[in-house]
Amino acid sequence: MEIELSDALDELVELQEATDEAHAQLTRLQEELGDSAGWTEEQQVTWRDAWEDAREPWWLLDSALDHYAEQFGMDREELEATVQKAAGHALQDEA
Repeated sequence: MEIELSDALDELVELQEATDEAHAQLTRLQEELGDSAGWTEEQQVTWRDAWEDAREPWWLLDSALDHYAEQFGMDREELEATVQKAAGHALQDEA
C-alpha cells in the first residue's frame, strides 16, 4: 500500500504539532525553574528528562521529513515549509 502525499502531510503536521507542544512545555518549564545557574540537582534532572522527552517528537519529525521528501521527490526544505505553514507557523518571509 503506497501512502498518498495528503496522508503524509497529515502525519507530518501531527508530528509538527507534537514537536511544537514539546517545545512549549520546555519553555514553560524553563520559565518555572528560572535561571539555570541556581538549579538544584533535582531541577537539573527534571530539565534533562523533559529535554529528552522533547527530543523524541523532533527526531520523529526530522526523520519523517527526510523520508517523505525522498519518497515524493520533493525538496526537504520546501516540504518542511509546507508542513510548518499547515501547522499554523508564520513563515519567516511573512513574519
